[in-house]
Amino acid sequence: MTTGQNDSPVAAFWRFDTEDERRIVRDVLYRRFPRLTGLLADSFTAVSTCDIAHPGNPDGDNDVIVEILVLLADVNGNLDRVSTEQLQDILGEGMTRSLGHVPEPHLVQKTTQLVDAKSKAIDWGALTWAATDFDGSELPEDIRPLSPPFWALLNTVEQHAAVKAVVSRSFQQTAAVLLECLEQADPLDIVYADQTPEYPDVVCETLVLLSDVYADLSRVTPERLEHVLYEALARCFGESPEEQRVPHAVNLVVERAALRTG
Repeated sequence: MTTGQNDSPVAAFWRFDTEDERRIVRDVLYRRFPRLTGLLADSFTAVSTCDIAHPGNPDGDNDVIVEILVLLADVNGNLDRVSTEQLQDILGEGMTRSLGHVPEPHLVQKTTQLVDAKSKAIDWGALTWAATDFDGSELPEDIRPLSPPFWALLNTVEQHAAVKAVVSRSFQQTAAVLLECLEQADPLDIVYADQTPEYPDVVCETLVLLSDVYADLSRVTPERLEHVLYEALARCFGESPEEQRVPHAVNLVVERAALRTG
């Protein structure tokens, strides 16, 4: 989940150009993970000495929370799927990325203890994901994604535009490589000439699933990339990809990434 985080640069995953971008992305994520967001906010508030608001981070724990939410993207915010040790690593990493420096270890430990204790009172498996279409209407069962998307609540043009702007700008090369390779490999056999790209949502899912390594393809093994692409496709479509097309996409990504870094 946090593979390679020890050698990650000290920077935030979320890099907003405007306050509107920050507001929109935060609103989407807070609505997507309301119980987890509340739990994290309560825990950070309780650890009052944490003082994670400062001149460069005026929103304090709000920015830390959005960093932590994306680091929990692969488990979709389900803390039942995270060990205490992993949780401590994730909270420490989220705080480090938001603050720009490593926080005091005892503060991370104390926050972890609070989050861990509070999470045990929640039945994470019972929390439901609202499968909604672009207009907010409920998706029919036969076209629902195979697993819940991280970006499940993008119901307005403004939200789509803001999220696309943030992730595409921050991870421009990675996004371009992924989209090009997915369109070429076409895992769902849905690409036709003279039409808009079919896989931008898969790219957005893939980027957050690789948030622990800042979506840096040079730090992702082919085996992990294949797993991530299968998961991203499952989160965006209601059917499984065609056999061999995901491995083909992985090979294309590896080749393109090597060319860009070579």
